[in-house]
Amino acid sequence: MSLYVFIPPLSHVTVHVSHVSHVTAHVRAPLRHHPGTASPAGGRGLRLLGRGAAHGSAEAEEEELRRRLKYFFMSPCDKYRARGRRPVKLGLQLAKILLVTVQLILFGLSNQMVVTFKEENTIAFKHLFLKDYVDGAEDAYAVYTQQELYERLFYAVEKYLAMPNETIGRYAYVRGGNRSALLLCQQYYRKGRIDPANDTFNIDPNIVTGDTLHEPHCPLHRLINVTIQFKLKAINIQTIINNEIPDCYTFTITNF
Repeated sequence: MSLYVFIPPLSHVTVHVSHVSHVTAHVRAPLRHHPGTASPAGGRGLRLLGRGAAHGSAEAEEEELRRRLKYFFMSPCDKYRARGRRPVKLGLQLAKILLVTVQLILFGLSNQMVVTFKEENTIAFKHLFLKDYVDGAEDAYAVYTQQELYERLFYAVEKYLAMPNETIGRYAYVRGGNRSALLLCQQYYRKGRIDPANDTFNIDPNIVTGDTLHEPHCPLHRLINVTIQFKLKAINIQTIINNEIPDCYTFTITNF
């Protein structure tokens, strides 16, 4: 008498257990048939393989990714302690910062020398070309009589002509477009008549600007201002102390 045990196909087993939600995690692995194992029903055995190998590989990959991220966000000092890797990028950034700092310091020193040279020469020009000038008296420096006006003008012109023999510094004249190194310019109203006794005046508001050759005997009541303008060249040799090439300057001086 023979006993037959019917084992359904594997595909039917997979379809049959897919509807059980709480055992889904246990049947993801394929079913394997082991010839030497007997089933509870007396037939050839079947068993479910777990995911131990795959699970271990996933944990290893996760740990590797976590370790890489941790290393990525480490400081250069921590990276050097962890792997002994020299912080080349950090050294490059420090070198850039040092280079830029040195350039800024040199640029600041150069500008400081330019500003100092300009201020010192400005003070020297005021003492040279302004009669009876006192430091800090710019607001109070003025002329009040015709005699004082002419004295100031003649004084500035005389000092300009005698400058090569009087100044301590070395200056050179610069000639203009009309081959003249000094320009005496005046601004005045074109026409005007003022009579304070009768409380009357007649002024043309148009302002004429030109040198004294246009109207050398302009009445002072129409005069607005008088300026003496000229240019001087100078060389700053103080830059040699800092191992720099001397700079050349051109000063435009307006005396009024």
